Amino acid sequence: MSLKITNLWERLNKRFKFSIGLKSILTNLGLFTILFTVIGFVLVFAFSRLLIAGASLTLEDHERVIRSMVSKAEIDQIDSYSANTNITVLLVESEPVKTTGISSDINRMKITNKFNVDLNGKGAVITISKSLEQEWEIVRSIIFVLICVFIIMGIFILIISGWTIKTMLRPIQEMVKYIRTGSLNVRLDIKTSHDELRDLAETFNELMDKIWDTYRQQDRFVSDASHELRTPLLVIQGYADLLERWGGEDIAIRQEAISSIKKEASYINKLVERLLLLAKSGQQMMEVRTIHLPELIEEVIRDSVVMNTGHTFIFEKKQEVLADGDFALIKQVIRIVLDNSIKYTPSSGTISFNCEVEGKYALISIQDNGIGISKEDLPNIFERFYKADKSRSRVSGSTGLGLSIAQYIVQMHGGLISAHSEGLEKGSKVLIRLPLKRMVTS
Repeated sequence: MSLKITNLWERLNKRFKFSIGLKSILTNLGLFTILFTVIGFVLVFAFSRLLIAGASLTLEDHERVIRSMVSKAEIDQIDSYSANTNITVLLVESEPVKTTGISSDINRMKITNKFNVDLNGKGAVITISKSLEQEWEIVRSIIFVLICVFIIMGIFILIISGWTIKTMLRPIQEMVKYIRTGSLNVRLDIKTSHDELRDLAETFNELMDKIWDTYRQQDRFVSDASHELRTPLLVIQGYADLLERWGGEDIAIRQEAISSIKKEASYINKLVERLLLLAKSGQQMMEVRTIHLPELIEEVIRDSVVMNTGHTFIFEKKQEVLADGDFALIKQVIRIVLDNSIKYTPSSGTISFNCEVEGKYALISIQDNGIGISKEDLPNIFERFYKADKSRSRVSGSTGLGLSIAQYIVQMHGGLISAHSEGLEKGSKVLIRLPLKRMVTS
């Protein structure tokens, strides 16, 4: 039996610790109890004083009647008068006393009135006593009514508080239910709520939207990465099988297989490097310093000229433009954009660079006269693994991640990157906006 009581107490104690609804209901009931107790005490005290005051007035009336009887020498009528009015009259012949008046004895439940009279030329003291039992019966009735009212109102408050708190906490309960089920595509209904919990529900829905978007992006990222890795691995496996069957006898087949395997391995290496970079989104640490953008662009052009002699590179405006950022990352952005221009511009084509100040940004533009970008593909080129022409991308070794990485790096610097093209065979232009160097003023 004691074990059951202990377990019940532990469950109640645990529920009280963690149940907001129970705490709120008990708090409301406690406040009501305190308030009602104070009001009840004041009412009982006031009624008690009022009843005692009424009894005092009654004794004063009896005093006047008895004084009249004494003055008319009608002493023998006092006994019958006291019997009819439920009072006790005590007449004692003595010298006048100083302590006269009305006094109450709560413990003995009576009120008395003592006064001096002249009885046949001699002094006398008359004491009138009246029981307060009737008055206290009225007080007890009032207390009983107050207790009944307290119980009824307490039950009413419990019901109203329970219903109100349950309604208020419904969004939180639904939130907990959705979190436990792992449903990422379910949202809380906020149409019927117009209080502070509506803000909580809206915040929860926004958080779930972000989690859902992140989940979908991650799911698509894993799916796309698996798809991109599957193709080169299948190619490598195919050429490995070819080597196993014919590589020992046919030198041409062996060289073709080795060349293709190296090419696909290089593609996988590049893809994995860029996947790792994207996986570190939000964790990349930047070494910020002042960058002289024209010098950086010239350095990228020099590197490209060494590796590529077919294209013409033009750096038109060479203004003194400084920006704060990570030198290596900004260089990588320019290289990514330039690599795309080289891949999709004929070997005799021209790639032009420009660097200038535009408002609060340093503007870098890279323009080519290559194959351009269609209007359908233009809004999507910064998405991961997006390729406008998948067959041509495979031939060129494109992973579809370069511009996504460039966008991530630029946004990490607080900048903007955008692409523009009039259509196919009309070239393209990429604009990179980076915050200018902040000048420190004393």
